[in-house]
Amino acid sequence: MRYGERADNAFGDWTSHCFDKNGNYFQMDLNMPETVPKRSGGYNAYLKDSPLTKIGIFQAQLTSEAFKKAQINVSHVYCSPSLRCIQTCHAFLEGCGKNDLKIKIEPGLYVWWAFFGDNLPKWLTPEELTTWGYNIDLEYQPIISIDALGGKKETYAEYCSRSLVVSTEAMNAHSQGNVLFVAHGCTVAVCSWELTGKKTELTQETLDVEVEVPYCGFIEVSQCGDKWKKGRPFLRLSHTSNAVFDYSRLF
Repeated sequence: MRYGERADNAFGDWTSHCFDKNGNYFQMDLNMPETVPKRSGGYNAYLKDSPLTKIGIFQAQLTSEAFKKAQINVSHVYCSPSLRCIQTCHAFLEGCGKNDLKIKIEPGLYVWWAFFGDNLPKWLTPEELTTWGYNIDLEYQPIISIDALGGKKETYAEYCSRSLVVSTEAMNAHSQGNVLFVAHGCTVAVCSWELTGKKTELTQETLDVEVEVPYCGFIEVSQCGDKWKKGRPFLRLSHTSNAVFDYSRLF
């Protein structure tokens, strides 16, 4: 599943308007989070690691309702270290009544970082996330560590290979139960392609498909013998945008 609506996509340069010089956060719109975690990197760390909007939380909750109606049970959870993914995962598990499941933070699920420049974000640590109420598996040893992920620039082929390694090793770690991955649009696409054996090359068509994965876009990949097949277990989630309104025009 992809994460829900993110604050920087909804509001642009929101950090310059919502933090004072001391780093205190102020909500400037009903769709903005009421609070955000304080982090060791300061509020500038949010420039590359945005939280969800309130609608983003709601999208995750709607998806969890559909998940329950489809009678799909989650046994294991892996998540990208990006805050928007952690928050999506947390809201989804709450909606499913699966708050007891610990979230395994897996840096290998992070997006191909050619999309986001030369440096990885300064993510909140598992310990910091736990302090803010997220149920993080503090004993989990990542398949691909942050140091290994950030050690070099990767090609698209290397990103696809990384996605396959993470997907297969996470699946092989559990003999029973469904595994939930919460990550990024391109990761949803590439992980499913790699598992099902689709040849993935860097073309405009593949990039277009990856970008088109919507907020909380969800795909089911099921194992049938030694092969995997893709499907959609419930209805898609669509909605319109809502323009910023200048109330002074009414007076």
